[in-house]
Amino acid sequence: MTDFRSNVSIVSAHAQSDPARVAMRQKDFGIWQEITWSGFEEIMHAVAAGLMELGMQDGEHIGILSENRREWVLAQFGINAAGGVVTGMYPTSPAPEIEHLAGSSDTTMLFIEDQEQLDKIIELRGKLPKLRQLIIFNPKGTDGEAELNLKTFDEVIAMGRAALEAGADTDVQARKSAISPEHTAMMVFTSGSTGLPKAAEISHHNLSVAAALSRDIFGEYPEGTNVLSYLPLCHIAEQNVTVTNALASKMVMNFGESLRTIIIDLREVAPQIFFGVPRIWEKMRSDLTIQAATAGTIKGPVTLYALKRAERRGAIRRDEWSTSDKIANAFWDWTVYRHIRSYLGLGRVKFAISAAAPISEDLLGFMRGIGINIREAWGMSETTGAATIQPDWGCSEGRVGHFVDSVEYKITDDGELLVKGGIVFKGYYNRPDATAETIVDGWLHTGDVAEACADGSISLIDRKKDIMINAAGKNLSPSLIENIMKASPFIKECIVVADKRPFVTALVQIDMDPVRLWAESKGIAYTTFRSLAENPQVIELIDKEIARQNGNLARVEQIKKVHLLSKELDHDDGEVTATMKVRRNKVFELYDAQIERLYA
Repeated sequence: MTDFRSNVSIVSAHAQSDPARVAMRQKDFGIWQEITWSGFEEIMHAVAAGLMELGMQDGEHIGILSENRREWVLAQFGINAAGGVVTGMYPTSPAPEIEHLAGSSDTTMLFIEDQEQLDKIIELRGKLPKLRQLIIFNPKGTDGEAELNLKTFDEVIAMGRAALEAGADTDVQARKSAISPEHTAMMVFTSGSTGLPKAAEISHHNLSVAAALSRDIFGEYPEGTNVLSYLPLCHIAEQNVTVTNALASKMVMNFGESLRTIIIDLREVAPQIFFGVPRIWEKMRSDLTIQAATAGTIKGPVTLYALKRAERRGAIRRDEWSTSDKIANAFWDWTVYRHIRSYLGLGRVKFAISAAAPISEDLLGFMRGIGINIREAWGMSETTGAATIQPDWGCSEGRVGHFVDSVEYKITDDGELLVKGGIVFKGYYNRPDATAETIVDGWLHTGDVAEACADGSISLIDRKKDIMINAAGKNLSPSLIENIMKASPFIKECIVVADKRPFVTALVQIDMDPVRLWAESKGIAYTTFRSLAENPQVIELIDKEIARQNGNLARVEQIKKVHLLSKELDHDDGEVTATMKVRRNKVFELYDAQIERLYA
């Protein structure tokens, strides 16, 4: 591996070697604003000095509660440069969840985005005794607010610049120089799908190793390669793809105007590297299918035919394509697929990544078939991001590909995947019990059940805790069944019920947009999500989709009965996590009566 370099020292190295090269862009009011590496370093030092002026001590835990924006990263590096630990929090979290996140991480100062986040902190007044300072990125509408000594981000930068001019640069450099590999750089909260989120401590060494691995994986991409940051920066996967890659290879971090403008921003940036969770890829395919189905009498059927052929070819490794496959792909790529990629904003993508949750094989095939080089990766907060990656254009064996260099793995007798190496995190903050259960003799117990394929790649079965055993004693993987069902454009969520049951059932949430368009094409009247989900024709549609997808499953895995949810699963109701992972136990508790009726 390489010698240790902290993330802040890498920023300074880039500022010295290539000061005028663009480090990040952000779209404000329709205009893309640029910050160079030298500008990045200057603001990083100013934020660090400003925090020190506010009394921040070496090793303090400083939170960031915001959507993705350049200020998020600038604050992150300023905190690290001042010797602090970054604790990222999901901006969608309600006040009670923020109370747990900030309280359990001992957060003393908190960067917040806007009035919306400030209102949550005000709601928690008196419940966060260690929190003493708020810093707001966008102060619009907050005039006169003085909650917890509220300062604006610009004020902190101004304070820092004044301090630097007065000689504080020596103190900042001392803090930077004191950063050691074992020091914690950030805390990343686990999803909390089975309990309260835990704060995973990621060391500066972990990040240094991740940067070296990034250079190995993306080394062929030139400096200035664009990535678009839109998934939460408090998640290790987004940190990997956006921040780590930028540091490792001088890629450009691009921040759009908002999540609402993501499609426009994606087309404008046209990134060469793009990361999407399975739900993003599912949404893209669903939108394409809808667009084709509602197109003209010639364009529509032709496009649908091209998409079906793409899925078939995409399921085959490119190096195994026949001559006719290659000719057909060239024809359809020129006439249809290149226009689709441009429409999606992926016209320049050379390396697309799917991670954070399992993705169905047919969805992978579809994306590869239309010319998007989508490669599945696997990792977790505890592995500082990606630990495996599929080869170029994927492969038919081993859904999550091969382990990256320098990472060891083994599979226990009960199928659990264990990992060892420099990417393995330090442990859970203030949770020695959980840490001792998770890291044993240097081996990280991932909780994932896996198989090693003949070519050395890894196939994931399911989470160990999620494996269900039916009444006949057969082991079932709910994730496998659910992902096959969610390949339907009309099904957004599928929660399988099978544990200790005589047959498989499921709670299903419709995907509003495709179902709405289907209903309108049939002249079906509706007013709300509930009225649509409870419509007899919609119920019949979903039953047919379930029956169709059952054809891809063994008989024992097939879903026999379904209950359609009358509302979307909601983070505020505790049904999903901030990353939209289903909290199975909570859903089973809330819908216990409906589940029992399926077996009556």
